[in-house]
Amino acid sequence: MNKAAIVARVAARLGLSRIRAEIAMDTVLDAIAEGLAKEEDVRIAGFGTFRTKHRAARTGRNSATGESVQIAASKMPSFKAAKGLREAVKRGWQPEAAEQADYGDGEPGNAGSMLEMSDWPGGVEPVWTLLEPVSMEALRPEPAADNVTLRLAADLPDEEFGESAFVRNALIALELIGNEFLPSLTEKGRFGRDMVASMRAAMTWPGIEATEEFRTGKTLREGDVWELHLLHRLMELAGLIEEHAFLGQLTPLAHEMREPGRRGALQALLFRHLLWRADLSEFVETFPRGLPGRWPQDDIGVILWGLSNVAGEWQSVDTLRALTTVRDDAVAKMHWNAEGSMFAGRVLGPLRWFGLLEYRGPPEGAEVGWRKTALFDRFLSFDVRLARDRGSPH
Repeated sequence: MNKAAIVARVAARLGLSRIRAEIAMDTVLDAIAEGLAKEEDVRIAGFGTFRTKHRAARTGRNSATGESVQIAASKMPSFKAAKGLREAVKRGWQPEAAEQADYGDGEPGNAGSMLEMSDWPGGVEPVWTLLEPVSMEALRPEPAADNVTLRLAADLPDEEFGESAFVRNALIALELIGNEFLPSLTEKGRFGRDMVASMRAAMTWPGIEATEEFRTGKTLREGDVWELHLLHRLMELAGLIEEHAFLGQLTPLAHEMREPGRRGALQALLFRHLLWRADLSEFVETFPRGLPGRWPQDDIGVILWGLSNVAGEWQSVDTLRALTTVRDDAVAKMHWNAEGSMFAGRVLGPLRWFGLLEYRGPPEGAEVGWRKTALFDRFLSFDVRLARDRGSPH
């Protein structure tokens, strides 16, 4: 059982929404972690006690070389089960004990509903299972004039895209290249250090304030500034800049995109190339680093439709991933954090930089999560049919 399964069970038994159940669970876990960080014992009657254990510095041995090594003092969490928990495990699960628990609001708990949940991981059925197969397949190719299943509104007013970091910073880059000087490029086709410094000073990217603070006072190459490297390669892929004799030059399309009234077109151009044509595994950092493959990028159209339905309220990465992605067992086996890391880095992060999602994190604590902005539904529109409500378009 994982966190998503526990949240689903709490929601089912208490009649809560998944987001409220997850907030409650995160609040409890945060309280336990805070107590342990303060080296307080956390006692839960009938369940057990969490406490912080100290390990003194000691001498260990390198198993490869046989040499002695000093191991620093450390502290770690520990748990001791209470008698009630030990006896419950010994007895085994007894469903009759939980079927009609009363939670004090006049409504009996609905433990039996767990038996009716789907067999999907965590008990969560992705929303794409509601789609007719034809509509689901039509969502996979990139948006095009002859495929109206997913459409991008390229004709919205310029002011709609004020929160799109990709549009804002692409225009800054195009202005520097077009108005000030033709930047020299390295042998790898990257901006030189002077151009990198100029662009960093002019650009802002949500969510990397701490990274920029770390970079303060340093002279960096393009490869050290990954968000600029991503933007540079994206603009090349979209046909906005080209290399000529080791110089970066604007294309006629780039000059067109700099004109007033073209921000929506620029957003749509960058959006298509980044999410359907680029390989984000080459640009986006994950933990652990270097996770291979294009998952979940190849299903981005399906995911976008799912987000349009479930991201209206603050949701966690795990919840949005479970509800919108097409599961790949090979990815799940890579690392315990592979699915969450790849989904956050290759879907949620880019959508935030297009101004389509917003993120709320610390210091709000339990209110950590993602939700769609007003621009999401204005920029993206869908024409799909649902398998469980045939004939009704979304």
